[in-house]
Amino acid sequence: MRADPSLSVVTISYRDLDGLRRTTESVARQSYPAIEHIVIDGGSGPEVTDYLTRNSPSYWESKPDAGRYDAMNKGISHATGDVVWLMHSGDCFAGPDAAAAGIAALGARPRNCWGYGKARIVGDPAREGLIWGYSPFDLRGFALGIRPIPHQATLFGADLLDRLGPYDTEFGLAADHLYMLGAATVEHPVVIDEVLCDFDAGGAGSTRSQRDHYDDIRRAWDRANYYPFGRKDAATAYSRLVQLTARAKQVVRSRRIRAGEPA
Repeated sequence: MRADPSLSVVTISYRDLDGLRRTTESVARQSYPAIEHIVIDGGSGPEVTDYLTRNSPSYWESKPDAGRYDAMNKGISHATGDVVWLMHSGDCFAGPDAAAAGIAALGARPRNCWGYGKARIVGDPAREGLIWGYSPFDLRGFALGIRPIPHQATLFGADLLDRLGPYDTEFGLAADHLYMLGAATVEHPVVIDEVLCDFDAGGAGSTRSQRDHYDDIRRAWDRANYYPFGRKDAATAYSRLVQLTARAKQVVRSRRIRAGEPA
């Protein structure tokens, strides 16, 4: 009988002991049998190192790094699993069978493909409980930022990761979008119609301005050498229209909130 594909859960953390606890406990509750947990902490101090010493993840380190994507690259470099799941500090599996559901959906060739499920937002009263994750996958919509993929609900096969190389540590807070765009130009993801993770909406990537978000979306096209509609000028014009529409919706939503109406 063929062994279950092994899963490496990589958690990055910095000065977030409570979030690290929640994530670690979530990993420990998984029913899937073949899991290793890798924790890369950015040097948060003795409270975190004491916690990690007591809980003994499969691999951990606590020392300064060059930022979140450097930490993610470090974690991936220590992963030995057939599949890698990046579950940041504060993010949790949605239930005890989430890892098993994700692995099963990748099918017979988990090392060579990738997939994503849905994420449930926590930690933001205005969006608490909101579930997001688009199906079916639409490369153009994703590249335009219209149909984003929840990175915390995404699994990557180890061989595909080797092919893609490391996350770009110079790109900024949208390097995960850039990475998934690169992955999608190699192979479209498997779409998993289940809530796989609870996403802590208080993280740095959740607080970017709308302008920064769309600027990063457009910068990613050049890096990935992929342009929606096949042309940069057409894609840029459409993207700016999308940005203006999103801005208008944001203004309306803010006014409703100030008026005490449902957003």
